[in-house]
Amino acid sequence: MEKAIVSLKSEHLMEPEALLHAPLDKVAALIRPTIYYNQKAKKLRSFLQFLRERHHGELSDLFALPMPALREELLSVRGIGAETADSIVLYAAGKPSFVIDAYTRRIMQRLGLISGKEAYTALRALFMEHVPLDVKLYNEYHALFVRHGKDRCRPRAPLCSDCPLRDMCKYVSTTK
Repeated sequence: MEKAIVSLKSEHLMEPEALLHAPLDKVAALIRPTIYYNQKAKKLRSFLQFLRERHHGELSDLFALPMPALREELLSVRGIGAETADSIVLYAAGKPSFVIDAYTRRIMQRLGLISGKEAYTALRALFMEHVPLDVKLYNEYHALFVRHGKDRCRPRAPLCSDCPLRDMCKYVSTTK
């Protein structure tokens, strides 16, 4: 993602209006380091059109909405799902909305805290009901899940032997 942002910046396409008017194939080429870049370019265009129509192209107007209304508006945009909406709310708007991703699901399931079949909304509600509504705390939790999921609790060949969660993990007991 960082490479894509650097590419967009180098072409002066970080402002919503400039990005909206850029040719779709150019945007796709610039964000190519991300997976599914052609689909993402279309989804980005859809979001930018929504932003222009509903908020005069102003992110500040969109982000001024209360968190629940902001999240609902984002979910109404074609191509924005719950994880993306929550990421925008948390990281771009700076409002507390817990992000559930593949890392969170995998770690929670391996710890035996969830079955893995729970709906996104149920997992998000679990965190939001039990973790104080705090942007910095949600950022930190999410970063820790991502780091642990990338470094140790990988989908294949997890590094269980020196995992700090080993004693409480249900998964490690099944791999012995």
